[in-house]
Amino acid sequence: MTNDTQNNVTADTRESWLNDFVDAARPHFEAAGCPIPINTRVSIGFTSTGYKSSVIGECWSSEASDDGHFEIFLNPTTQTDARLAGILTHELIHAGLGIKAGHGKAFKQVATALGLVGPMRSTTEGPDWFDWAAPILNILGPMPYAALKHGMTPPRPKKKTYLLKVECPDCGWLARVTAAHCHPVMNCPVPDCGGELTVDGGNDTE
Repeated sequence: MTNDTQNNVTADTRESWLNDFVDAARPHFEAAGCPIPINTRVSIGFTSTGYKSSVIGECWSSEASDDGHFEIFLNPTTQTDARLAGILTHELIHAGLGIKAGHGKAFKQVATALGLVGPMRSTTEGPDWFDWAAPILNILGPMPYAALKHGMTPPRPKKKTYLLKVECPDCGWLARVTAAHCHPVMNCPVPDCGGELTVDGGNDTE
């Protein structure tokens, strides 16, 4: 990290910014009775339901990790730093309580203590959340991040089509066709020619 000002820190990567938020939030989680496990990782990335999904955050159990870490993923279509941090707060509660706790009574108690509001399955950031989180966001500075446009797909390489040149040595007729349309014996289509087409190499086009 580099210090831009005395009170404002800008992280080098999105993940380092998120993990800096986690470290700064630890005292608030401990005060709410839900310490954040040390073995927790946070990343920006699409959830297990894919890039077209509306799921904005996901916490994987440490039992699913080969090295025993809780893995939290935040959907990269989320627009603002505060919203990402609010979603992260929600997912950190899952890590602190254990995935099996779900969104039940224990989850609600901690979420409410941390200032999250709304239905427990889709919490948002209330005024009490901003009371403790906004100073952290101010110290961290802006995340090096820009949201992806929801619903757009990543570019895919064009499929190459291999064309072969076929030519009639008798009349000079020629064309390019796909390999699937080439046969061992092909007669010239020119009326009254009767020549046999030859295949000469090929080239690929996109």
